[in-house]
Amino acid sequence: MKKFLTLLLAVLTAMSTFTGCVSAPGDDSEIPNEPSKPSRVYTPNPFTGVKKADDYKSGQRAVAIMVNNIAVCRPQRGLSQASLLFESKVEGGITRFMGIFEDYTTLDDVGPVRSGRDQFLRLAMPFQALYCHIGRSGITQTYIDQNDYNDFDIDGKYKSFQYQRNRPGKDSEHTWYTNADKLSDAIDKYGYDMNKTYSDPLFNFVPYDNGNNGFRELNGDSAEEISIIHSKSYRTYFDYDSSSKKYMMSQYNTSVGAKEATIDENNNEQLGFENVLVAFADIHAYPYPGGNLDKNGNDKGDPDYQCVEMDYGGLGFYFSNGKVEKIRWFKGAPYSRLNFTDMDENPLEINCGKSYIAFVDLDEYDNFKYAGTEQEIAEDPELPVNDNATETEFE
Repeated sequence: MKKFLTLLLAVLTAMSTFTGCVSAPGDDSEIPNEPSKPSRVYTPNPFTGVKKADDYKSGQRAVAIMVNNIAVCRPQRGLSQASLLFESKVEGGITRFMGIFEDYTTLDDVGPVRSGRDQFLRLAMPFQALYCHIGRSGITQTYIDQNDYNDFDIDGKYKSFQYQRNRPGKDSEHTWYTNADKLSDAIDKYGYDMNKTYSDPLFNFVPYDNGNNGFRELNGDSAEEISIIHSKSYRTYFDYDSSSKKYMMSQYNTSVGAKEATIDENNNEQLGFENVLVAFADIHAYPYPGGNLDKNGNDKGDPDYQCVEMDYGGLGFYFSNGKVEKIRWFKGAPYSRLNFTDMDENPLEINCGKSYIAFVDLDEYDNFKYAGTEQEIAEDPELPVNDNATETEFE
């Protein structure tokens, strides 16, 4: 049934190419001595759409860093510096983050850094970002090898770019972090090419000089609360703050049985995003272990690695400026960019700012909720507490 829904919502043909029209010139004699108009200077940040700062480092490759999201590893560090934050289910019902960071030379601590998964790699590949992780599934390595991505992949098990932080009582996988100095040293040591020019914005951002600071009013319902269910134990929430025009992020914590603000430990501030995009996809377990081996080559068992079907596209929701629109999403091949459109498949105008993007299992579609002004999302009575089975980590 889930596959049928995916195919029903899928892209049947490639997106249409849109071309502009140019009007015929008028008679110059009607407006004598009209000064020539200067060409419009429009230099958006390719990851957020905002105007580039004077010190913006053009020509520098972005980095994509995998970050652990098990409850015991929170609060994480460095996520507030990411221009894009992706979240997706991986295995055992847990989710993981991947942050896209534009300037690795300014990074504070980021982590705990965790192992790579193919769904995140496929999202980073169109940016040709340096993919940073410690360990990976065998499926991820297959994608790296088959798509010739080894020159932009750094695995901390073999090429160190991290340091171990003293965290008493925490398992080793929750103690590895990186920062500007560690990344810079690794890039120099291993000879990574960090020259990369992003000539076009990654999404169809509203122009930052549109008279409303790069914002538009969405056409849908009021949406000031969002509840995203990834699995029984992993749930992400957003509350709209009209003063900052940001959706403030929280997550459910099974160890305390409550929703908690998602804080960046570097600055003790709650994560906030101008854009929240939820993409529903067919997510299912790979039918094979995928290389979950110990150091001696012995199979440690099927880790339930999750396959996120991106070939067909699907439906989703776009939240910004306190409202929501129903949308479509398209991805396809590993090097193809993630694209969003309206329901008529016109390019979606995305407001300037940082974006949170979630890939959510179609099985959780009916559990997805949002509420507008003077409404409230009903609490789910089946929220688990101390569900240790979902806290199991694999490499």
